[in-house]
Amino acid sequence: MDGFLVIAITPPFSFPMEAERINDLLIKGEADFVHIRKPDSSAEEIENLIQLINSEFYPKLKLHDHFEILDKYPLGGIHLNSRNKIPHSKAKSKSASIHSLDEIKLMESMDYFFFSPVYDSISKPGYHPSFKLQEIKDFISGKRAIALGGVTPDKFPELKSVGFVGAALLGHFFHQFQQRNN
Repeated sequence: MDGFLVIAITPPFSFPMEAERINDLLIKGEADFVHIRKPDSSAEEIENLIQLINSEFYPKLKLHDHFEILDKYPLGGIHLNSRNKIPHSKAKSKSASIHSLDEIKLMESMDYFFFSPVYDSISKPGYHPSFKLQEIKDFISGKRAIALGGVTPDKFPELKSVGFVGAALLGHFFHQFQQRNN
């Protein structure tokens, strides 16, 4: 969708052919960025994954953990979270996640922020939104808000009409691929 940012988020666990899936998403232009979110993985495990991804795509990769990897690879940025609250000096961009309208004002220094859940989550059963999309329109208008939680491409027009500048998808991109390759 023209002008709508699409971000893929990796599952927290590794799976066979994961690097191939990331390369495929970026080659086909299905995602603008891939967030590598592996909270229980070591820096070495994340580096092993990165090394299997085409180096031309490094600027499109963003780390959720082990920011020191930026010292070795020219990656696109970092995503701050409860485990990692301090940005790395080599981070080209910063993002973060919020789950309530009160937190929006904290996101002014971010290049963009994830707001979730906007729909019932695909990857986290039982994780439901606490608001209706039309209720948040005024709060996110003019902000770099990225919708997360239960998002699929068919929902992009609705999300854009509410004021989201993009969407982040985990379940849609990775669960289907994972099931086909197990």
